[in-house]
Amino acid sequence: MQTALKWAAIASFGLGGCAAANGDAGSRPVDLGRGEASAVRVGGTRILDAHVNPMVPVHMAAERGSVAVTFGQPGRRGVVARLDPSSLQLLSHEQTGRSEPPAAPSTEASHVVLGGGRILVCWTEDSADGSRHAVAQLWAANGSRLGAPVLISPPDADVFGAPNAVSVDGRHVVVTFASSTGQSFDLTAVALEDAEPSGESNQMARR
Repeated sequence: MQTALKWAAIASFGLGGCAAANGDAGSRPVDLGRGEASAVRVGGTRILDAHVNPMVPVHMAAERGSVAVTFGQPGRRGVVARLDPSSLQLLSHEQTGRSEPPAAPSTEASHVVLGGGRILVCWTEDSADGSRHAVAQLWAANGSRLGAPVLISPPDADVFGAPNAVSVDGRHVVVTFASSTGQSFDLTAVALEDAEPSGESNQMARR
């Protein structure tokens, strides 16, 4: 039922013909339930906007002391929101004119290089009820997995397209994704942190 409501919402944007593009958006089956600790610490979560057009590309940029997120609302309205990368405090939220044209959502996982060459990867995966969740995983510079993957989207959210991510300091990461719990789409921001940024984190690598 949740998935049916999501596609009804997409159709209301006049974009139903692109719906199939989300069917394999970065899908990677992972096991989140083995009890293994994650090297990724999940911080706060904030809804940046409760009425976004999920087909308009989202862009993120690290600025001095903030993260700028550019996205679109229905009616081709462009918006840029700026937030604190650690607390996710919303610093500004303003319209910028017309948004980018709608496009097929990205299917590529987001990769962010952190201190020591570690890489944070964010992607989406299918859940048992047919919806999609956003997941994050940290990797060592040598390609070894650090800890377990961690769920970063709310359990009741159906994520559309692939997450976007940026870091301002090589340790803290802000991830955004569009998701639906009904007939509208939210743009959500999540604060992530490399839980062990020192060289000790390499001891967690699974070879």
